[in-house]
Amino acid sequence: MHMRRFFCTILLITNIFFIYVEKGWANEFMQETAKHAPKPQSPLLSPETTPEPLLQEEEEEVIWQGVSSSFALPFAEWDEETTERHWYDGLSGNLALGYPLLETPAANLPPNTTNGPTNNNLTATLSLKYSIIGNWFVSGTVYHYVDKEQQNPWNPDFTYVLGYSDWRPYTFSLLYSNYGGNRFSATDTQPVTTFQQGTWSFGWKFPITKPFIDWLSFTKEGSIGCQVDFNYTHEYFDLASIGNKYHHRTVSLGCKYAITGNWYINGTAFHYLDTTQRQPWNPDFTYGFGYFDWRPGTITLQYNNYSGNRWHDSDRAKDTGRFIDGSITLAYSFAF
Repeated sequence: MHMRRFFCTILLITNIFFIYVEKGWANEFMQETAKHAPKPQSPLLSPETTPEPLLQEEEEEVIWQGVSSSFALPFAEWDEETTERHWYDGLSGNLALGYPLLETPAANLPPNTTNGPTNNNLTATLSLKYSIIGNWFVSGTVYHYVDKEQQNPWNPDFTYVLGYSDWRPYTFSLLYSNYGGNRFSATDTQPVTTFQQGTWSFGWKFPITKPFIDWLSFTKEGSIGCQVDFNYTHEYFDLASIGNKYHHRTVSLGCKYAITGNWYINGTAFHYLDTTQRQPWNPDFTYGFGYFDWRPGTITLQYNNYSGNRWHDSDRAKDTGRFIDGSITLAYSFAF
């Protein structure tokens, strides 16, 4: 009991700490959220209503429930569903069209490079997610580039993500994501996928509760959910040396503000544990806004900017980090 109280107190302090340092904390979130491929990653925590303030004991209990339920493997529920479960149960997805605000020429990098700057190309995608058991899942996205000539080596034919992520507050997550230049057919210089160039992310979700939400929200029903992550990529491309380097590490803080209904704003700040690892296309922060509805049979409209955004404009690489370097995505979600 004392250990649980101690652990919950630490997490409460962490919650308050991140609220105060978010604006000046400069420098990465969920998901490898911004290296090259379009990634509509914002904190998965998005409560529809702002929770009422709780007593410390009640808050500790809620935190402990989230923490202790993380990474659960509910085999009992799986066994109960076996007789009624079809192979396609737990399968969902979306169809999307990504429209860049600005057309740009392809970048001049070595042919075997598997990550690089975002190039703007009208793109259609099909994403599928399969929930294996509980909140353990695997997902993949297939890409079609309208202008095939602008598909760079690091622009993937497909991407994939797997791991554990629970939308509920105070839960941990563990994800592996690969947004590199994956190909359906391997070549002499480019394999189907390079697993060691994917990113491992270990995160924790938390809501902004009263009284802080009252200071930050300008709508009565507004709510804010956040996630802090440690991200590790074993191998990555370094532009300065024109070769691969190892052990890319970042810490990130991402928050999503649900303004009213399904309208939202989100942002993610990135901190590079070794600043020499930050590439020109790696952002200090990413942001987006729009209308998002997770339910099947609905339409989502978003603006996202994953380009090389910098806290100081003078630090931006050429033709990156501007509003016009973002893109608009229109998506339709479905489930089987």
